[in-house]
Amino acid sequence: MGIVCCLAGLALANACLAAGDDIEIVKAEGTVATSDASGKQEQAVATKSVLPPKNILTTGQNGRAVVRMGSSGYVVLEKNSKIEIDRSKDNAGFLRQLTGMIYYAINTINRDQKKLEVRTPTATIGVRGTRFMIAEMPDRKEIDMRKGLVSVTSPEGEFEIHRETELDEFEAYKQQAKDAIAKQKKEFDDYKAKSEREFIEYKREFSLAANRMASFDGKQVEDRPLSAEALKDLQSVESYADKWLKEVRD
Repeated sequence: MGIVCCLAGLALANACLAAGDDIEIVKAEGTVATSDASGKQEQAVATKSVLPPKNILTTGQNGRAVVRMGSSGYVVLEKNSKIEIDRSKDNAGFLRQLTGMIYYAINTINRDQKKLEVRTPTATIGVRGTRFMIAEMPDRKEIDMRKGLVSVTSPEGEFEIHRETELDEFEAYKQQAKDAIAKQKKEFDDYKAKSEREFIEYKREFSLAANRMASFDGKQVEDRPLSAEALKDLQSVESYADKWLKEVRD
């Protein structure tokens, strides 16, 4: 009887979504489950499952899923990930990543439309149309940008933002240098130290652009080019969800 009622509740919730704006799992493997906002009434879901407008989606240690977020775009959950989805009437642009690694591919919206927000324990990310991945794990807290631009806001207080400088910036800064390698290295080390001092900022909000990543250690943020590890993870997700990511209008 309980299962029948739960299924009936899912059907009723799905009917509340506008036609063509369903939250649908378009690809899944391993353990994937949904539950209500309290985390109760968990049930397994699979490819072609349509989810209620408000739910928590979870993947197990062998689970993966590609989810169509109605007209907003797609999210791709890697293993051991959990996301709270709320597309009910008053919260149509709200996602909360609770844990794990999740890739977001979001359609571009007009400037007069409300931007989508992705919230994590670390930050709130404002999105108008872009592709990025968030890792929210004990040993890895980062945002990896693939395309576009997002705004990153601290839930409380200011971030201490460290922006890494590139070697080619130094070469452009001092092209005329013709001295010995040892002297050039010393000059670069001095320039790098000076640049690092200049590029520490204290802000409640900052922007993160394509091919950059932000790594979080408490309130300290390192803004730098994508690491080899981040690129590998991005490429893995994009390969897994390639068929659907081609549909994103960003």
